[in-house]
Amino acid sequence: MAHSSNRDISVALSYHEATKHSYTSVRSGVHTLDWTNRPLPYKIYPGAGTFALPRDLSLSSISTLTALRERSNFPPKPLDLETVARLLFCADGLTRRANVGGEDYHFRAAASAGALYPVEVYLVGGQIEGMEPGLYHFLPADLKLHGLRRGDWRPYVAACAGSTALLEAGAILIMTSIFWRSAWKYRARAYRYCFWDAGTILANLLAAANADALYTELITFFDDGAIEDLLEVNGDREGIACLVTLGQSIPAQSDLQSQTREESEIESGSGRSPLVTRMDMESIPLSGKEIVYDELVKLQRASRLCTLGEASELAGLRFRLSQADNSSAAIFLETRDDDLATGLGTTILRRVSTRIFAREAIAAEELAAIMATSNFGSSKAACHLVETYLMVHAADGLVSGAYHYSRARGSFELLKTGDFRAEAGYLCLEQPLGADCSALIVYMTDLDQVLRLFGNRGYRLAHLEAGLLGGRAYLASYSLGRGATGLTFYDDDTTYFFQPHCGRMSPLLMVAVGESSPSHRE
Repeated sequence: MAHSSNRDISVALSYHEATKHSYTSVRSGVHTLDWTNRPLPYKIYPGAGTFALPRDLSLSSISTLTALRERSNFPPKPLDLETVARLLFCADGLTRRANVGGEDYHFRAAASAGALYPVEVYLVGGQIEGMEPGLYHFLPADLKLHGLRRGDWRPYVAACAGSTALLEAGAILIMTSIFWRSAWKYRARAYRYCFWDAGTILANLLAAANADALYTELITFFDDGAIEDLLEVNGDREGIACLVTLGQSIPAQSDLQSQTREESEIESGSGRSPLVTRMDMESIPLSGKEIVYDELVKLQRASRLCTLGEASELAGLRFRLSQADNSSAAIFLETRDDDLATGLGTTILRRVSTRIFAREAIAAEELAAIMATSNFGSSKAACHLVETYLMVHAADGLVSGAYHYSRARGSFELLKTGDFRAEAGYLCLEQPLGADCSALIVYMTDLDQVLRLFGNRGYRLAHLEAGLLGGRAYLASYSLGRGATGLTFYDDDTTYFFQPHCGRMSPLLMVAVGESSPSHRE
């Protein structure tokens, strides 16, 4: 299969068109799941030593809504094992087991499309009290780490991204997606869902870090091949989704001169990553047979960045969406008080995906609080690629209809009034969830603009950001005692519904929120 460059955006456009859902496509492309070939939910390195993390964790009682507010002015503080274990558990830990339809499911802290959990988390430990510096793989099943490489690999990772923030971090998380886990059910369209799932994990992780007063920074531009070499993964099968800094290291006085020199080299681009030797650490095959979807692999290859120069160039770009803004029609709502929301730890343990909504109204203040969590402000958490639309069915204090939500101003703009439950149910692949919820949130972007600026890499970024926004909406909803679930959709029909306001925007993810029937949860 030929490789295409990041700037050949015909690859992303072709993939997007080929993986759209329509009334016809979902009926003509029936896919039967091969349960005998279902992928393992965990990546296991049988030859690796394991490091047990503390299990008696004290989860944060800080209001979930408070934890979801973007903050970055935290002073440096030491990382310890309990903090690292708490962050990993809140992001991707195993929260419960259940048998659904005769199949065993292990449910995690963050939402995942189809409960397939394609995302793997690796820890680059550098300055963690009680832990030897090294590269580790997180095993959610029993809250342990696989030891893969000894040594401090933060300078290597920082050089791969040209980022001094990575060098100065106490530790780094590397998130990857094993595409086959999702493709087993969703085929080539799974590429979208893998980045949704990375985004929902990020929502949990960043909230947990805020609750621990721990500085974080999200890095999405890096030399893919160099990070793949470090993890020793095949990028066609397991792609690098993002890097996240955890805290800020506190260098000893004797280390300051060396660190200053490394920072200068990284900023100037003269720093060089050391060669990575083979660790020859094989993992257990996920399935007896892995099916490869060429469209997915082609886009993965075409969205990879092959040099630090490419990564640095994209990192310096800023996106400005040409979006209609009718300020005179803005509706501002009071938001539900933070102290009325449950604590973050309780919310994460409570969070599941609602399977049946009760068709009851929620307060407009609750909906406003859920939506307010999508405002990143000046944070570096995302590229601000996503616009937010809603179909409000039942929110006391807000007329039913279609809305655009301004994330920057925190305001609603009414586009058209009416009861659109039937239309919402149809758009969500004719699932009752979209019709029965209180409000259906629709995350959209102008793919043409995004791809022109960032190349094929923008396709990853847009879906990652949509997943992050959706994950925040999940947490906010459950903290207020409501339910939520992620949904897919008929692509072009969704765009048509929100026109003319949305122009040519494409939907990325839908999240339904509302009162759930307590006896019907996944």
